[in-house]
Amino acid sequence: MKNKSFRICIAILSTVVILFIVFSNFTSCKPKSVQNEKEMLQLNDAREEKSGILLEKSVASAHSDSKLFKPVIESSTTITTAYASDDETTTEMATSDVVNDSYDFGVLCNLNDKPTTAIQTTKFASSSKWELGKLYMKLPSEEPKLLLTIDDGPGNYTGEILDYLKENNIKAIFFVSGDTVKSYPNIVKRQYEEGHEIGTHTYCHRSYYKLEKTATIDEMKETLEQDLQRTENNVRDIVPEIKIRFLRMPEGYYRDWVGEIAKKYGYVTLNWSAAGDWLEKPDEEVIAFFKSQIRPGTIILLHDGRNRGKRALKILKELVPYALSKGYMFVDPNEFF
Repeated sequence: MKNKSFRICIAILSTVVILFIVFSNFTSCKPKSVQNEKEMLQLNDAREEKSGILLEKSVASAHSDSKLFKPVIESSTTITTAYASDDETTTEMATSDVVNDSYDFGVLCNLNDKPTTAIQTTKFASSSKWELGKLYMKLPSEEPKLLLTIDDGPGNYTGEILDYLKENNIKAIFFVSGDTVKSYPNIVKRQYEEGHEIGTHTYCHRSYYKLEKTATIDEMKETLEQDLQRTENNVRDIVPEIKIRFLRMPEGYYRDWVGEIAKKYGYVTLNWSAAGDWLEKPDEEVIAFFKSQIRPGTIILLHDGRNRGKRALKILKELVPYALSKGYMFVDPNEFF
């Protein structure tokens, strides 16, 4: 009887052991994706939540002074102007939104170009004037004044932009492309006759960031002088009496030798402190970003080449009344000569 009971116990124990082994093998053969399904769901939820937070921060977070829309500058001697940090808040766009591969321009279109020295910040007295050979990223003033600049044109909506500026008694600098002006002679004449400044944006929006990777400095100097002269000639064919006094390089390119050539031609070199109308974002977000950049001395950059003036005009119709309501005024660039 005892032997029988013992054999029964052994049989039961063996059955338990066999069942345990079978069950273990089954679970170990279960695909890892199924085993960790709950864990993966939790991870995905966490990633989605994080992505949502980052997206929200990228378009609406506060930052004292966004550098995403500052041009890349390399300079060892030229004092350039930029904003000092302050406690005001501005809307910051994500870097991934800044680069637009469909159009080769913009302050970050060459992400590998980095300044070798820090950009120096200069505070200006109200009586400061433009100086040749220097690069300006803001007005030489700490007063609540703004400067409107428009690049790449003329274009198909430049006439409507001129209408709006005339209605609001605003003067701007139109940085024209030398290869485009002959297609819009009446617009160029109108810009001049209505008191706007016509600046040079060189001849064909050549990328000097790309050019410097293959050309010597002497070759680049020669190319720039040719581009400037061709633009001067084309503009003077339309307005013979004009004196071009402002230069903006394509993509905000700047090196010390550019300043030397600008001084030779009698140009003031301008970049900008508020831009972004090329961003592939809803108009409302881009307009909000422009509004957040308004502060004393801001140089605003918009574009009117081809059909891009349509968006520039929409931004202007929101930005101008907003700035005026905040006590700012749009200045005539001649004020600082």
